[in-house]
Amino acid sequence: MTSRVVSVVAAMLVAVLAFAQVAEAQVPPRGGPPPGGARVGPPSDDGRRATRPGDPAEVQTFNGRTEYIAVGPAAEAAATLAALEDLGATLVRRRDYPGLGRVGQVVVLPFALAPDLARQAVEAAAPATAFDIHALYGFAQGSPRLFARDLVLRPGGCREPARGAVGIIDGPLDPSHPALTSARVETVAITPGGRPQSSTDHATAVAALIVGEDASGAVAGFARGARLVAVDAFSGSRRRARTDVDMIGAGLDVLLRSGVRLVNLSLSGPANRALADLLTAAAGQGVVMIAAAGNDGRAVGWPAAAPEVIAVTAVDAALRPYARANTGPEIEFAAPGVDVWVARPGGGAYASGTSYAAPIVTALAAQLGAGTTRSAASLRRVLAENARDLGPAGHDRATGWGLAQGPGC
Repeated sequence: MTSRVVSVVAAMLVAVLAFAQVAEAQVPPRGGPPPGGARVGPPSDDGRRATRPGDPAEVQTFNGRTEYIAVGPAAEAAATLAALEDLGATLVRRRDYPGLGRVGQVVVLPFALAPDLARQAVEAAAPATAFDIHALYGFAQGSPRLFARDLVLRPGGCREPARGAVGIIDGPLDPSHPALTSARVETVAITPGGRPQSSTDHATAVAALIVGEDASGAVAGFARGARLVAVDAFSGSRRRARTDVDMIGAGLDVLLRSGVRLVNLSLSGPANRALADLLTAAAGQGVVMIAAAGNDGRAVGWPAAAPEVIAVTAVDAALRPYARANTGPEIEFAAPGVDVWVARPGGGAYASGTSYAAPIVTALAAQLGAGTTRSAASLRRVLAENARDLGPAGHDRATGWGLAQGPGC
């Protein structure tokens, strides 16, 4: 019997003995990558099933079996796959993220193999590679006055057109919406063929909050004139739109190779090692990322909870925190996100959620040169210096440094 066969048999025997102890996936700690897999959450305030820190993760599946994803440098890809195949894993697909300097490999495991054993094998064979469950992520939006502009853009603030590029990783948008027909918008679809297309509502609203052109001001963006690259990475029905770790990584890679270094992520889900690696790689390439905190009334979701990402929460017209917004030490800034008027098919509609607060801060970041002349650290400092404190003096778990406000020209 060859040594490879012996190692596979031994691993399977250990897996059977350990199966009872690991049958239930570990809960990811709040604010950091989980020690094991992530878990699925109850319905969010907008009717979508959104994952929440501390809840089981909604996961991507292949032929009814749970997918796992390994993300790491290209130099470790072969060793990673060999270690997993030695344990009986099957490769489902591979994706190169050349802009990020990473390779993603999606696998399914044998039914008797504990995920922790697969992770340990990857860590031993490829120490710079992250292995985790292939989690799904949903829009961080809620469901239902034009107050946002007056709160964010102070008297004398800058109203000049923004320069530079902004990226969003979201669903499909409607480029024919009146708020976007005159804007500089490019769309890139990366979802695999065969998956159902999600609604255009969310991405259209997010895009218009950043670059929308509207003479009335009702759905005008906060960074008009900027170039927007919108990556369609979601699929599913209107109330069940989802993306996954691989699609988020592919979206970051597309934006990086398109010359975009400022990215809005109006989505939320569980902590995940592979996602953490992708975010770290993007930050290492100078990408400034701003994300919605999530709307589950729990700990801040991912990617917002990652240290490389600026987490944004929502407040209403009276500057009160959104009742359903996630809270925690990761929250950095607040922006209008409760009953805000957003672009929707046929015109506009009221909507609530941290999904709509994040693009306002992203637009302000574009005005400040984030991703071009200003780093994430510099952006954090300037936004904090200009924020309007909303809670206890200084930083707090509900609104961070306070209401983000527009810069002077």
